Amino acid sequence: MAAAAVATSEDLSQDPAFIDELNATASTTPFNNRHETILHTSLGTDKPFSSQSPGPKKVNGHKKLNASEVNDLIQSKIWQLESDVFQEEDEEKATARAARKANKELTELVDSHEDYLGKITAIQQKYSELFQEMKRHEREHMRAKKRAEQLQKEKDQARSDVKKALSVKEKLENLCRELQKENKRVKEESKKLAQSEQEKRDELSSKFESKIWEIKSRMEEHHGEKLIQQADENDVVKDRLKTFFEQYELRDAHLHKLLRSKDLEVQVYMARYDRQRKLAEAETARAKMLLNQVSTFTQTETELRSQLNVYVEKFKQVEDTLNNSNDLFLTFRKEMEQMTKKTKKLEKENKQLTKKAETMNKNILEMAEERTKQQKEAETTKKRMTKLESLCRAFQAERIALESKIAELEGGLHESYDDDDDADYDDEEYDEDEEGLDDLDEEDVKIEESPDLVDKDNFLFDIKTIEQALKQYEPAHVSGNESCPIHNESGPRRQERLKMLLEEHKHQLKVDSVDYMHMQG
Repeated sequence: MAAAAVATSEDLSQDPAFIDELNATASTTPFNNRHETILHTSLGTDKPFSSQSPGPKKVNGHKKLNASEVNDLIQSKIWQLESDVFQEEDEEKATARAARKANKELTELVDSHEDYLGKITAIQQKYSELFQEMKRHEREHMRAKKRAEQLQKEKDQARSDVKKALSVKEKLENLCRELQKENKRVKEESKKLAQSEQEKRDELSSKFESKIWEIKSRMEEHHGEKLIQQADENDVVKDRLKTFFEQYELRDAHLHKLLRSKDLEVQVYMARYDRQRKLAEAETARAKMLLNQVSTFTQTETELRSQLNVYVEKFKQVEDTLNNSNDLFLTFRKEMEQMTKKTKKLEKENKQLTKKAETMNKNILEMAEERTKQQKEAETTKKRMTKLESLCRAFQAERIALESKIAELEGGLHESYDDDDDADYDDEEYDEDEEGLDDLDEEDVKIEESPDLVDKDNFLFDIKTIEQALKQYEPAHVSGNESCPIHNESGPRRQERLKMLLEEHKHQLKVDSVDYMHMQG
């Protein structure tokens, strides 16, 4: 029966449904009850597992919790939720303070520079610093993430080891319970068997004594004839008693052998129990160590997660500041591009203006040179004019003298009537001569304008002064000279001769004007 119990316990340990049920009970059983069970098992006390305080009843495969445990769980959950809410609020406040501080530092950094280039360089430096910090946070985040994954794997491994240890512990506890039950049953059976054997012995001894007393009484009654018969009966009874005692000894030996085998089985079970108890103690120590490691791992995981959340918030802040700085940088870049376009345009205009200024300077220099030349030519023309004026004055004086002489001579040679006619004719001729000179001034004396001629008014003024001088000179010369054939001629011949002289003077004036233009050029 003990072997059957061991076989059934081994079969249950190999059954997966039984293992799953053990895992569920281990996960739902309170930790203190499990440790109490392990403690009683490891101490080897005879306290039966059925006599322990029964755990909460199972409802639908799960243990039913009492009101105090439910209240404790609800209070712990409420405290955890409140702590999470307070922690989130503190983190949000810290992130808001960090964002305000970063914005304030950025505005102070930008306001510390007056020009746009300084602001752009400051923003670029801040952008590079924030970019480097972001990359560093990313690297730390990746390292923390890898560390968290590794810790999670170790935690899962530790949990699986703890689950395995708990399942083994539960199996050992159940096995110990079965062994204790089997041991108790064997002890009770052996005790019952010993009592029954003792009762049988007592019954046999009482029967034997009663038989002996009966035999003695009969022997005393039938001491005579029946001695032989009694002896034979005694021999038969002795043989029966001998066989009975032999059977009894054999049964007693068999019983002793059975008890010895049961004791050996109990010793084997106790040895197995001690071995399993030691293994359970080692597993409990290992489970405690793993639980400590799991607690440390969970603590480090929570710390790393909090640091990771802080890094994520900082990364978001850095990303926001980078986006703002990128927007500012893009605006400044657009302004810089516009300024570069304006500067290029202004440089082009400046180059054009410099070219125009150079051309203007060249033109001014050329005009200054031309002005100096014209001033020199004006001085020469002034000298010529002075000479011509002196000549004109001399000619006028000579004309006046000649006119006075002519008047005296004409008064003495001709008659008064002829004098009047001649005077009228001379006046008409003189008027015609003046009209011819006017025609020369207005029609025949035409100066070809050249693009290189600068001071045309001065040139025309010189020509007009020369023409006036010739006008003043020509009549006096013609009228005052007595040997002049024009004075002696009269009528149309005189008019033709005057026209010829005017043509010669026109041609001479044209030649002089051409020479003057060549000189100006």
